[in-house]
Amino acid sequence: MRRLLALMGILLLPSLVWAHHSFTEFDQKRTIEISGTLSDVAWQNPHVRLKVQSMEGGKIVTWDIECHSVGVLSRSNVNAKALKVGDKVKVAGNPSKASPMRMFGTNLLTSSGTELAMAPGVKARWQANAGFAPAGMGNPAAKPPSTGIFKTWASSFADPETRPFSLWAGPMSLTPAAKKALAAWDPVHDTVARDCNPKGMPTIMEQPYGMAFEDHGSTIVLKLEEYDTVRTIHVSDGSKPPAAKSLLGYSMGKWDGTTLVVTTTGISWGYIAPNGLPQGPTSRMEERFTPSADGKRLAYTVTITDPDTFTTPAVLKRAWVWQEGERVQRYACGTRQTISQ
Repeated sequence: MRRLLALMGILLLPSLVWAHHSFTEFDQKRTIEISGTLSDVAWQNPHVRLKVQSMEGGKIVTWDIECHSVGVLSRSNVNAKALKVGDKVKVAGNPSKASPMRMFGTNLLTSSGTELAMAPGVKARWQANAGFAPAGMGNPAAKPPSTGIFKTWASSFADPETRPFSLWAGPMSLTPAAKKALAAWDPVHDTVARDCNPKGMPTIMEQPYGMAFEDHGSTIVLKLEEYDTVRTIHVSDGSKPPAAKSLLGYSMGKWDGTTLVVTTTGISWGYIAPNGLPQGPTSRMEERFTPSADGKRLAYTVTITDPDTFTTPAVLKRAWVWQEGERVQRYACGTRQTISQ
């Protein structure tokens, strides 16, 4: 399939997911179920990890169960305190294509009989009341503190345009070199960001967590929860692009009415998208952040000019929403959070 995609002149990327690495390791067409004892809970980013010991063929085996991040699970009302080491549990999920005794968890039934939906949009497996709760803790009728961009924004999994992976849903016309790179990419074993190695531009803009704009006068700071990323947008501080490149590049901003227009160059990050689509050394991006009149929605368009990857500039789009109670949480990748039972 990946070789077929590489031969297409126009590439559509609707199936990319927004997790730390590609979920193509896991067979999303199959669901398996296990029962056993929860022996370990690593409540941490980039992925919560569970260990479940079960009996198979008269022997005790340990299942490695990968789950979504702390931010995704907490925003879907999965409480870490419900995951108690020593409890008898049932877990359903997608098996790994690469390793035995490993799966991506989608549903978990606790010993108390509570079913937890461990993935966005998952259907109940054992109980009628299980389901994913989209991000947002407040009153939907609440008014934002301002109508501009300077506040915290959230992804909404109930809206196709505000789902993080929607950024890659547009058409991209690829060069022969880009097609060749995709053909060599192994979606089961390759990943653009392993463990706690952060992402660069534009891939970081798919992140599904809270993000906030702060007005610092001559600069605008954009805080992204994933990897505790901070982007500095130079508006009128008189600085010039440095000679050295960086993962996020150098960003200059200006206002077009209420729209913030950001031009970014000098990007060292080697990828456009999480499927391994490469990014060339002269890539240039123009982003447009446009709030709605009521300040509840933020439209985003990024136009990428990269002659090494695209025959014509690629135009990618997504959006965010304002939701009462949303905040940028600390990501602290790789740090296990203490769960008080």
